[in-house]
Amino acid sequence: MDNWIRIRECMEDSGCSDAAIQRAESLFRCGASEDLVRCLRSCRCDTLEEIHEKQKQLDRLDLLIHQVKKN
Repeated sequence: MDNWIRIRECMEDSGCSDAAIQRAESLFRCGASEDLVRCLRSCRCDTLEEIHEKQKQLDRLDLLIHQVKKN
């Protein structure tokens, strides 16, 4: 299996945007491995930010549940 296919599938499974996947493919095809790593790290950062936002939402819901149970 082509290395790019594996990378693309992993990026898709990880929720990377279509734009990021297209950029990664371009970088992969031209052999710019350092830039590809930067692109992947950027996708990772985006995912981590989403996780943090979801955690904040969970925290707010936990607080609300606690307040409702208290009253």
